[in-house]
Amino acid sequence: MTSEMYAPGGRSTITLGGVIITAVSCLSALLLIAAIIYASGIGAREQAALTAAGCEPTLTPLMQQCTTQPILAGQYRALMTPAAQQLSTDAAAYAASEEDNLAVAEAALTAEVTSERALVAKLGALALPPAMRPLAKALISANQARATLTAEQARSSSLSRMRSFNHRVQLATATVETDMKLLQAAIDTPVRGA
Repeated sequence: MTSEMYAPGGRSTITLGGVIITAVSCLSALLLIAAIIYASGIGAREQAALTAAGCEPTLTPLMQQCTTQPILAGQYRALMTPAAQQLSTDAAAYAASEEDNLAVAEAALTAEVTSERALVAKLGALALPPAMRPLAKALISANQARATLTAEQARSSSLSRMRSFNHRVQLATATVETDMKLLQAAIDTPVRGA
């Protein structure tokens, strides 16, 4: 059985429903073509927007539009401020006990080593632009050297032996502080053209 409309000599009428379906189909096709054309230019538009905002596209983690210099500076300070405070607290605890209490001095130095190693791990995870990575690597290296020296100091069997490391630890700390200042200055310097 064939419906009357498709049968030879059958009637062919245009209904309002058919016109609506045809119009919606044509509109959908046009919108699909427009979307494809628009999507083909998204990469260039996004790159232009990132550049205009002063973003560093290589720093862009998932789900974040971009990392600007102020965002990077804030991330660095958020990492360094508590770490510096903890290291200062650990150093003060060692200074208070280095003359008369081996166990407390050892515990303070062990805490300092833990803080130094945690800082190294956090610095290593910080997304930095390529130009700043050598400065970060130098800071990480200096901090690892200080942690190794401090760990050796903590293993000392006497207070006098422990204090014999003080000068070398002070020199290692000065190197870390210099590298921190260099990295901080690089981070605080606005990106040219942004």
